[in-house]
Order: sequence, then C-alpha cells, then structure tokens
Amino acid sequence: MITVTATDLARRTNQVLDALAQGESVTITGNNTVPGTINPPPRPVTLREAFESLPTMSLGVAGSYKADIRNAGFDDEMGDPWQK
Repeated sequence: MITVTATDLARRTNQVLDALAQGESVTITGNNTVPGTINPPPRPVTLREAFESLPTMSLGVAGSYKADIRNAGFDDEMGDPWQK
C-alpha cells in the first residue's frame, strides 16, 4: 500500500494512477488524518476461476442438488409476473 499526502496526490496524479493500475492501494493523508484510501478496481475473473473457487460438495449433497435441479420444472411455461 502506498501512502501520499493530499499535496503529493495533486502533484503526482499520474504516478498514483499508475500504482492503482498495477493493483496498489493508495492511502491519502492530510493534516495528520487519513481522509480515505483509493483501491484499484476488482480484477475480473473467468468463469473457470469462479467455479474453481466454489467449495466442493459431498456426493450426497451433489446428488440432492442434481435431483432438485431436475425437479425444478425448468420446462414449465412461465407468465410475466408483472402482468395481471
């Protein structure tokens, strides 16, 4: 994490933006206080990474989940819930 004064932020905006682009967080100080921290945007994840981060489930739970999905009525016709 990088710490800069409010004055340095104004003077070195490009360097602060470069640090954010590299994933660094920047804490801003002024008058012996910390008015805030700027964080880089979250990195997008791929669908594979999202699924790999899910906890594994036991075979019993997986079987129940599979049965629930099969019995969910995905082929049933749905009406518009906003139309009466």
